[in-house]
Amino acid sequence: MEQRKFTHEEIEKITESIDGISRAEMPPFFYTRLQAKLEKSPAPANSFWMIITKPAVSFVTLFLLVVLNITAINHYIKTSSQEQPVTQGTATDIQKFAQEYELSESSVYTDKTNK
Repeated sequence: MEQRKFTHEEIEKITESIDGISRAEMPPFFYTRLQAKLEKSPAPANSFWMIITKPAVSFVTLFLLVVLNITAINHYIKTSSQEQPVTQGTATDIQKFAQEYELSESSVYTDKTNK
């Protein structure tokens, strides 16, 4: 894009047009009227946070959490009491598990050359 070269007279004309500019002024009592309009405007009625902070919603939520915790604890107690007690067969189960995953009883510190 080509830049236009201004002559000395054009530059003087532009700078003289700026001389007449004055500071912008607000009409009287502008801030007071603006503040009154902001106070008059209604708050949003269906705001999410307004609904959440109501005491009724808080108490219902707290009640539901307590009920869910009680049912979870009851379920846990029932399932743990229905489990079979530890028997003699668990040792063989552990041995089967060790064989399946190729786990041996030897450790890193045992001497394998003496076998």
